[in-house]
Amino acid sequence: MTEIYVRAKIVNVNKGLKTKHMNDKIITALLAILIALGGWTLSRTFSLSQDMVLVKEKISQVEKQLDEAVWNTIPEPQKKKKKKKKKNKKKD
Repeated sequence: MTEIYVRAKIVNVNKGLKTKHMNDKIITALLAILIALGGWTLSRTFSLSQDMVLVKEKISQVEKQLDEAVWNTIPEPQKKKKKKKKKNKKKD
């Protein structure tokens, strides 16, 4: 008798669905991380912007105080007094 050996390939249909489902989960997780980082970056940028406004305001106050201090230390020019010339009258 002749024996015939047949190799049967078992195809798992669910395997393809599992990998697709896993890929979807990975993509969803990566998108969530990306959105979270974007939100953090935006909040940090806004915070830095507010800090810069405060720093600029403090700088303008210091400049104003410095200008006032400089102008207060400069002596004011004194007015020159006009001397009246005396006229000598000659007696004839």
